[in-house]
Amino acid sequence: MKTETKSLTVEKMDEKGHGLAKIATLSAVDHDGDTYLPGAFAWKQGGQWVPILPAHDRKAMPFGKARVYEDGDAAYAELHLNLDTEAGREWHSALKFDLAKGAAVQEWSYGFGVLDQARETRNGEPLRVLKRLDVHEVSTVVRGAGVGTGTLAMKSRGSFSDQIDAVIAEIDDIVERAGGVKALREAQGRDMSKARLDQLADLRRRFDEVFMLDPFPPATEKAREEAERLAADFLTLSARRNVGL
Repeated sequence: MKTETKSLTVEKMDEKGHGLAKIATLSAVDHDGDTYLPGAFAWKQGGQWVPILPAHDRKAMPFGKARVYEDGDAAYAELHLNLDTEAGREWHSALKFDLAKGAAVQEWSYGFGVLDQARETRNGEPLRVLKRLDVHEVSTVVRGAGVGTGTLAMKSRGSFSDQIDAVIAEIDDIVERAGGVKALREAQGRDMSKARLDQLADLRRRFDEVFMLDPFPPATEKAREEAERLAADFLTLSARRNVGL
């Protein structure tokens, strides 16, 4: 099961380390073209209990836990920080400060796997209807994905190789989804929107810049060769998928 991430908003945090975060408005369509059926988060009796982690780092010690549940047309995460741990106390202090002083800047997201979904078109736009989600964890992050996106700008406590692998996986998903949207719109006699094409063009430009940093010092020549090998592997995998190999 592929893990995805989406942003959430923490609305309050009390002295005992209890907080509340809004995950989603079920009937809304988010920026990633996703909407939810009632029960998508609430299919487990009593809600889904998950760990609270720093930056989606599954190797890190959780500093709390959260109960994910639905109430009306919204899904929430009920946060419980472990104030018996140093990390829990530090995060509690930081989060209370963030919520009390001006506009909150600390961002959060949650990781999940899709257990059941459907595709449909509304008002001429393709949608993914999420019917059942398995929430894995809730995380504090440096920069969240923005509503409905699946990419984090920073991941802590991971090797550079792990980060490259994660980015390749995300790009692979983008290529697959972009191809699906393009095929659907072509079947309907419509083109992909200019805004979406501009986003994909910018992604291509940024990807190209990584491999156009010349001249490379001798000490980094090996790193350049490895980067080029990874890029070739990624492009080969995408090409095979596109032709059904």
